Amino acid sequence: MQHRGFLLLALLTLLALTTAVAKKKADCKYKFESWGACDGGTGTKARQGTLKKARYNAQCQETIRVTKPCTPKTKAKAKAKKGKGKD
Repeated sequence: MQHRGFLLLALLTLLALTTAVAKKKADCKYKFESWGACDGGTGTKARQGTLKKARYNAQCQETIRVTKPCTPKTKAKAKAKKGKGKD
């Protein structure tokens, strides 16, 4: 029984810490540039953000750089016209 109480307390503490960390991310608001071109070497594209607003005395970086995977280019397929046509 004592182990369950300890486990529950540890779980609640971990949940509280995770929530606090998640809230910190929302305390910093950034204005982002457009996405850059795809870097063929890494397969990612990047953009930079400048700090717009910091809430609750948050410790925010003045600028941040984020990346995401490049999306593969797909060719648009021609769609068949629907409706009345010649048989």
